[in-house]
Amino acid sequence: MKKESKVDKTAKIFKLLGDGTRCRILLILKKHTDGMYVYEIADAIGMSHSATSHQLATLERGGLVSSYKDGQTVCYILVPGSHMQNLMKALLEVHCH
Repeated sequence: MKKESKVDKTAKIFKLLGDGTRCRILLILKKHTDGMYVYEIADAIGMSHSATSHQLATLERGGLVSSYKDGQTVCYILVPGSHMQNLMKALLEVHCH
């Protein structure tokens, strides 16, 4: 099986960022570096918990967020040390001021 190139990986990231809901989730997680629960994210973006979970799973498969269990609930954070934190900061500075 052919190894995925850096260009292909970058294209996948941009595809993930091409969805407004996923971008909103990433921006919210950027502001909450200690992580957030699914219900908190869902409330912040005004979506159902199941729809939010689906988007978070997509972001996790794409390597942009990670999760951990806190009792019965799942907490999500931006992947620590990833370039995503710098990218989200740059996007916020350019487009949200």
